[in-house]
Amino acid sequence: MSDRVHPAPQPVSTEIASSAAARCNAWYTAFGTAVYRYIRFHVDSADEAEDVTADTFLRVLESGDRYDPERAEARVWVFTIARNVLRDHFRRAKVRKHVTLSAMRDLATGAPSPEERLVREEQIERLLHGVRRLNDSDRELISLRYGSELGFAKIGEVLGMREGTVRTRLWRALARLRKHLEADPA
Repeated sequence: MSDRVHPAPQPVSTEIASSAAARCNAWYTAFGTAVYRYIRFHVDSADEAEDVTADTFLRVLESGDRYDPERAEARVWVFTIARNVLRDHFRRAKVRKHVTLSAMRDLATGAPSPEERLVREEQIERLLHGVRRLNDSDRELISLRYGSELGFAKIGEVLGMREGTVRTRLWRALARLRKHLEADPA
């Protein structure tokens, strides 16, 4: 043990803490569903997606004082944190970045009849199977665009690319997905 004396932690102002919590709460309300759907494209279960989403907003709360609105819009900042939390999650768990078909039941929309629900689940399974066959960067683009419904400019900010590059890469990723789906007919 060191003889060095460590200074006592400084108390955080309750006003600052409450404003950070209020801001985090507002961001969760605004972006929570989109962050969950983005993460859900990458993990095996809804429970795992909920955990990673919770970890994301915990990190948002912990680092809220470092948010600079001049550097990035709040949505972009939150999604950048979500990407980093997801990477950390995979590093810790050493999990492959694809989704099992049986775990995707929560993405199917409720249908009026069991037959329609089954058809919808089969379509989702087929689509996700095609998405799993894509490389990581293609899956990332597709999940940000269609899972989180981010626009091209926001995706560019999250990934550090120009908007035109995002459009081109997404268009090519969708073409590769289309080839996979055509090669594997239902």
